[in-house]
Amino acid sequence: MTITTQDVHRKAAELTAEGAPFALREFSVDGDRFRGFANAPANLVQLLQAGRAHGEATFLVYAGRRLSYREFFAQADALACELGSRYGIGRGDRIAIAMRNSPEWMIAFVAGALCGAILVPLNSWGKSQELLHGLHDSGARVLVCDSARHALLDGAAPCDLILASGPAEVALAGVTTLSSLVEQGAASVFEAAAVDPQDIAMILYTSGSTGFPKGTAHRHVGAAQALMNMFYLGFLTVSVEGPRELRAGAEREAALLTVPLFHATGLVAGLLMPLQLGHKVVMMPRWDAVEALRLIQDEKVTGLTSVPTIVQSLLAHPRFGEFDTRSLFRVSLAGAATPTGLPELIETRIQGPSRSTGWGMTETLSVGATMSGGIYDLDPGSAGLCSPLVEMRFVDSAGQVLPEGETGELQVRGITVCAGYWNHPQASAAIRDGEWMRTGDLARIDEAGFLHIVGRIKEIVIRGGENIYPGEIEQAAYELEEVREVVVFGVPDTHMGEELAMVAYVPAGTALTPERLRGYLEDRLAHYKVPRHIELVAEPLPQNASGKLFKRQLRDEFIAAMSR
Repeated sequence: MTITTQDVHRKAAELTAEGAPFALREFSVDGDRFRGFANAPANLVQLLQAGRAHGEATFLVYAGRRLSYREFFAQADALACELGSRYGIGRGDRIAIAMRNSPEWMIAFVAGALCGAILVPLNSWGKSQELLHGLHDSGARVLVCDSARHALLDGAAPCDLILASGPAEVALAGVTTLSSLVEQGAASVFEAAAVDPQDIAMILYTSGSTGFPKGTAHRHVGAAQALMNMFYLGFLTVSVEGPRELRAGAEREAALLTVPLFHATGLVAGLLMPLQLGHKVVMMPRWDAVEALRLIQDEKVTGLTSVPTIVQSLLAHPRFGEFDTRSLFRVSLAGAATPTGLPELIETRIQGPSRSTGWGMTETLSVGATMSGGIYDLDPGSAGLCSPLVEMRFVDSAGQVLPEGETGELQVRGITVCAGYWNHPQASAAIRDGEWMRTGDLARIDEAGFLHIVGRIKEIVIRGGENIYPGEIEQAAYELEEVREVVVFGVPDTHMGEELAMVAYVPAGTALTPERLRGYLEDRLAHYKVPRHIELVAEPLPQNASGKLFKRQLRDEFIAAMSR
C-alpha cells in the first residue's frame, strides 16, 4: 500500500474533526487559550485510575518478579494511605523519587499522584550535589530512593526518606522502607485526592548540560493531553496503514523499557501509556544487550523505545541471531540524533518494523513533532509532523517571524508547554517571547508539513564569518559504519575566530584513521565545513541519562588539551 502525504493530512483532519475520537476544542489555562483533545482525561489522577480496569493482567516484569495491575494498585493505594496519614502528604506537597527504573519507582509515583502531591522525579544518574539541588529546589517533603541514592546523600537529605526495598536492595538500620509502609497501609481504605486540571502535577528536571538542572513545572491538564497525543499518533498511523497483527505468539503489546522514568519520554511511554492501555512493561536493573534479547524472546516484547546507542548495541550484537525476536516490530528512537545507518540496521534485523522518531523537549512533555510506521517512511530524515496540540513559528536573530520554509529559531506554544521553571522566575521569563516559548533549536517546516531540526543556536560555529551547523557534519560522519558516536564543536582560532573540531568514537580494531575520515568528509561537504581537528577515541563518548552526548564537556576537555 502506497501512502502519500495527502493521505496523512486527510486522516489527521478526520481524526480531529468535531465528534471524532480526537476532536479538538479550546481550553483556558491561566488566561491563555490553547487547543486540546476534548476527550482527554481531565487530570493525572483520572488518567491513572483507568489502569485499575486491567485487573489480573500482568503489568510489570522485573528481575524475576511479576506484578498484575491489581497487585500494583493495591501496593500504590497502601503507600498512598501511609503518605497521607504518617507524613501528612496532600495536594500540592512535593514527593521526590530517585532510583533506577523499578516497580517501586512506579508505585511511588502513582501513590504520590493519588495523594494529590506534586511528583518530582530526580536524575538517578546524578551525584549527591545534583540530588541535593533537586530536593532543596523543589522543597520536597519526602524522598523515595534506593540504597545507592541513599548512600550518596549520606544523611544530608533535607526531608524524610523512604527506602525502596526491592530484591536488589539492602536493609538499612533505622530507615523506613517502602515495603513496610505498603504492609502497614494494606488494611486501610484509600480515596484519591481531588485535583484541579490547572494544578501542578509534576516537576521534571532538565538535563542540566549548562549548569544545575531546572525544574519544568507541568500541570495536570498538560500531562493528560501529552498522553492523549501519543494515542493520537498511534491512531493516525493505524488509520493510514492499517492495524498491525501481533506475531510470534505475543498475546498483547509488551514494551521493553530502557529509557529512564525520570525523563519525559520514559514517563509517558513507559508508565502512563501502558497503564492506560493494559500493556505489559518489562524492565531491567541495568542495560545488558544479551539479557534484553532474552527478555524480548521470553516475554514476547513487541515494542522498544530507546536512545539510538542502545538500539544499535542490541541489533548489532553478535548473539542477536541466537534469540527469537520476531515479536518485536515497534522501535522508537528518542533523545539523540539517529546515526545514518541505524534505520537500515533496523530494517535488516526486524521483520516489517514500525519505526518512529520525533522532536520534543522536557519543557513540552516531549510533545512537538512525531511520525511512525508508514508516515516515518515518507521523510525519515525529518522529525515528523507537528502535533495538533502545538503551534510553531520560526524567528530570525532579530526576533522577526520568518515565512514558512525558512530556517530560524523554533518557538512553540501549546497546552503541554510547562508553566515555567519551578522556583526560577528569571529563567522562566528568559525562555518566553510573549506567549511563545523559545526552544533554542534551529529548524524549519517544509512544504509537506514535516519539521526539520537543523541544530542548536548555541552550537553554531562561526568560522571566518560563515555560520556552520555541527549537526550537518555529524550526520555526514555517521554515514561511515565505523563511526558509532560523534560530536562536532567550535574551538578558538586566532586567524578564523573559530575552527571546527570533531571527536568520534570508533571501536578498537577498525581501520578508520583521522586522515581517511577527513577525506571522506571532503568529498561530501564544502571545504570550510571539514573539521581541522579530528580525534578518534576507542571508548564510548560521555552522555547523560537521556542519551545526549556531553558536547560541552568534550569541548572543554579538547580546548584544555590544545592549550597544554
